[in-house]
Amino acid sequence: MYLSQEDVEQILSIISGRFRQAEVIMETMNPWVVKNMREKSIEATKARFTWGIRSGKELEGISPEYTRIRDVSLVEGMKVIIPAYHLLGRIPAVKNISNKLTVLRKG
Repeated sequence: MYLSQEDVEQILSIISGRFRQAEVIMETMNPWVVKNMREKSIEATKARFTWGIRSGKELEGISPEYTRIRDVSLVEGMKVIIPAYHLLGRIPAVKNISNKLTVLRKG
């Protein structure tokens, strides 16, 4: 979310070039959130959200040497901390725009 698509491609390429087998876990953000949300926790740093994807499946398109194993919505983890997420996680819009952890595998 803080990197451009080109930066992500380069990082995945570097990992791929150095390892025959690898698993990569990365946090991804929905493009709608990138464009429309502001995160108070990073305002002081001047960091910006710059790029997002709807699903980790999109990463296979930019780095075909990787296979997406799964996406895990951060709503799942939030259920442990904030019980209201048990209900919020049932709302497709919340689940779809939530940040995700994407697991990729090479080799």
